[in-house]
Amino acid sequence: MRAARFYAPGDVRVEDVPRPEPGDGDVLVRVEVALTDGTDLKAFRRGHPVLLGEPPAPFGHEFCGFTEEGGRIVAANSDGDRADLQLLNGAYAEWLVVPERIARVNLLPVPDRLAPEIAAMVEPLACCLHGVERAGMRPEDTVAVLGTGAIGLMLCACIADAGARPVAVGRRSELAREFGAEPGDGRGADVVIEAAGTEQAWLDALDLVRPGGTVLFFGGLERGASVPVDAFRLHYEELTLLGAFHHTPATVRAALVFLASGGYPWERLITHRISLDELPELLRNPPAGLLKAAVYP
Repeated sequence: MRAARFYAPGDVRVEDVPRPEPGDGDVLVRVEVALTDGTDLKAFRRGHPVLLGEPPAPFGHEFCGFTEEGGRIVAANSDGDRADLQLLNGAYAEWLVVPERIARVNLLPVPDRLAPEIAAMVEPLACCLHGVERAGMRPEDTVAVLGTGAIGLMLCACIADAGARPVAVGRRSELAREFGAEPGDGRGADVVIEAAGTEQAWLDALDLVRPGGTVLFFGGLERGASVPVDAFRLHYEELTLLGAFHHTPATVRAALVFLASGGYPWERLITHRISLDELPELLRNPPAGLLKAAVYP
């Protein structure tokens, strides 16, 4: 079968590899579509301390496909056990084995009439739902979201659905409105969610939040990165600083229901459609306006 494999930062190759064989309780999936995301782009450029194994490593983790029995399914990329987090990769391929530990708790049938490209968003949306839970926002809160990529827009939809008022800080102001947010600078927000994954965005989040407010760091930085914090603000203004990473089985299920609800134009997050063989070039030179690319093996 054809599959993309990560060899080193900047080096992903689509190759012929043996089709994976499932063990007891594993589920063999024929991949219908996989999606790119910001984490994969970061991993392509600099590797990843958690996501990738020893090279050459399988690559890609957002997908929708068919079981051998013909049912359309999605699966998250872990079983949610943070004490022993083992991540599933290999979605950029024709076939993928979902291990029993994940299949048992985080493999779900796709609802009728839900497009596979939308169903494949279940993992990142589940992470966003987890982040909104971590932030502990109240319905009347103003919540600034720094970054208007696919994750930022998903976060805006989650915040709006929770009854709070999302403010999108970044480009794509008209698209942000479609996901329940108003464009703005975010200054004085009750909660600020950093969703850009840059050191500058972390600094901006700390600068924008009101006294007594909460900052949620959603976008990860490289291992060893450090960001200065104004000790006066942290102490005297009683800021709350939180991190959010990954998802839980509960948010995975909630995400699939949310996608199937049709409450937001999830299809607008897919800006490009490519073949598997075109993936390395897209990672090397992301096209203008890229949010998510649908990759068809």
